[in-house]
Amino acid sequence: MPLSFFDTVLECSAKTRRISLLRSPRSIRRPAPSAGRICASGSGRLLYSTSNGSSVAPHKNEEPMPPDYESITYWKDRFEGERHFEWLGDGKDTIIPHVRSHLLKLHKNGRRQVGQAAPSEPARLLHVGAGTSSLSERLRELYLDLYGDDVDQRAIVNADFAENLVSRKRSEEDARRATDGPCKGMRWVCVDALKWPELDSILEAEGGTFDLVVDKSTSDAISCGEDICYTSTDPSLHPAFNEYLAANQEKSLTLAPVEVFAIHLSSLVRPGGLWIALTFSSNRFPFWSSSKESADLSIPRATDYWALDQVITVDAPTGLEGNAHAPVVQHYVYILRRKDT
Repeated sequence: MPLSFFDTVLECSAKTRRISLLRSPRSIRRPAPSAGRICASGSGRLLYSTSNGSSVAPHKNEEPMPPDYESITYWKDRFEGERHFEWLGDGKDTIIPHVRSHLLKLHKNGRRQVGQAAPSEPARLLHVGAGTSSLSERLRELYLDLYGDDVDQRAIVNADFAENLVSRKRSEEDARRATDGPCKGMRWVCVDALKWPELDSILEAEGGTFDLVVDKSTSDAISCGEDICYTSTDPSLHPAFNEYLAANQEKSLTLAPVEVFAIHLSSLVRPGGLWIALTFSSNRFPFWSSSKESADLSIPRATDYWALDQVITVDAPTGLEGNAHAPVVQHYVYILRRKDT
């Protein structure tokens, strides 16, 4: 597979939109419109992967920039032709073990039944920013393994904000249900995680809160966006934001998009539930430190709702085979637990 994300670490900055490359540590500007994916060659030289699949070096004085990973337009255009791509690996060795562990703990505590011969009520799982990764299939396989062949696969809800992708995936699951039975397909929903009404609609349409949320690099993409500023109460805002704005009418509320994302997710997960996030950044959730520095303690913060259980460092897949050498790149698995708040 072509090297793109796996041997480069994209550190997005909403204001400067810089990209840091492990093999080529120079700042780079946006490529020409005809350029496609940014890649690193085996020698460490920066290349463009063009629409016809060939790789070309940038002009001597041209410094490329990463795509707008936070943009729905970028993803809709990408998914028109893309059928499979893995960001940070497929999650089999990084995410799935933690999901399995949590499901087994739920069973031990009597919350959800695992391994019964008769159909059982499986834990509800939200896979946010599912994209074209095979992680959805790995989650299905895990549920079949733990709960048995009769498990209701609708307990797995895959979400993405690209309507074209969701429509395609939903059709595939509908076809599976038509052939194998009504419980044999996962759910697919089209939602923007930064738009509260769309996330809120999942609670009613999909049967209530979730036992856990899985996020494979979705928080990375969201972090590339600009800070979000709310200036007045509005029915479309999360209740915590409206409560703050109503009590502080002379103030606005500005939050990083990943913190908005975290607060939104908190309303979808029951107390004690997990958010398992795989990211390329060792500081993906900076609100753990910034919330302590805030002078206004009434500002809604993600730390009001989430406790950080664990951060696990894992070696990233290189995409290389044989004796080919690649620098060590590390990814991070965050285990966040929903507080009782």
